[in-house]
Amino acid sequence: MNGQQEFENRIAKVRQAMRDKGLQTLLVFDSGRHNFLRMNYVAYLTDFIGVGPEAVLVLPLDNDPVLYLSPAWDIDRAQEESWVKNVQPFENFWNLLSKGVGKAGLIGREAMHVDLHDEIVKALNQAPVNAKDIIENIARRKSGFELERLRQAAIIADAGVQALHEEAHVGLKEFELAAIVEYRMRFLGAEDNFGMVVASNHNQALHPPTDRVVQSGDIIIGEITPCIGGLFVQICRTMVLGQPAPVVHEKYAILQKAMGLGMGAAKTGAPASDVAAAINGTLGDAGYEKYCRPPFMRVRGHGLGCGSSAPGNLEDGNQTKLEEGMTFIIHPNQYIPETGYMTLGDTVVMTQSKAEPMTRSSWDIFVKE
Repeated sequence: MNGQQEFENRIAKVRQAMRDKGLQTLLVFDSGRHNFLRMNYVAYLTDFIGVGPEAVLVLPLDNDPVLYLSPAWDIDRAQEESWVKNVQPFENFWNLLSKGVGKAGLIGREAMHVDLHDEIVKALNQAPVNAKDIIENIARRKSGFELERLRQAAIIADAGVQALHEEAHVGLKEFELAAIVEYRMRFLGAEDNFGMVVASNHNQALHPPTDRVVQSGDIIIGEITPCIGGLFVQICRTMVLGQPAPVVHEKYAILQKAMGLGMGAAKTGAPASDVAAAINGTLGDAGYEKYCRPPFMRVRGHGLGCGSSAPGNLEDGNQTKLEEGMTFIIHPNQYIPETGYMTLGDTVVMTQSKAEPMTRSSWDIFVKE
């Protein structure tokens, strides 16, 4: 399926949901704050990622959609990249509302400033219905078109790990390690990256890279998240410069076991919490139950945004059922007192029966002499 066919398919599904809800017009908003943990609803229906502060896609039940955008100088790029060809300055949006749009639904309210929302309500003379479930329900299972983009991103994520293995050495600064990964992935076509690469002989946690100089014996941990076509893939890995102490291998093996059991628990139809329970159970059995909560870890995985972020966080209490076509990361990233924080994780796609990894780098800790 090409991009135009994908767009038409999404629009048709959204319009059917609008009919079911009795909506004549859908207003889809984004603020330009691209976030790998949040869905960009405008991008999902236009294939365009704005820089903000306002982008509103107006989708009538029958007429062609219109994308209203600020800043106006970004209109040319939107017309070139977007599936929607009618792109206008955001100020024209108010002219449309003054003419009346019938019963309206709103998607993206949580990213909208309260003053803008109030102005829209005033212009419509009605409070638009919160309709974000329309897109959330349609997008939760990735299409073949999306999976192809995600597979490209996964190849690039693995290449980022490989670049770190090849080029990391004593004397570099943490931000130079991150730059090695970023350069390789950008060269291969990544549009964006949420990346953290840090090094210490006892890492407290993942954090943005600093100017700390890498030393022999450092454990390098990374969370690498390239983006293709607005869709993110994440990979987490650990490496060591120099031969690590036996305890590092011993404790990292717990993460490997937890990863395997977490993958095994990710069955189609099972709740997301089953994955967290499998990972936490492994850490608990190894004597680290009290560390299976913040600040020693965050969650055992999560959805990846711009597209649907379903199933959400892999944590206790999340009863969201894992569905075929969902993509998310499983990561038993963990602080262990004997070694510090270590990372391991793969983005997976749910098949008819189970999770399959999209990233392919070895789970073994990488030792560079």
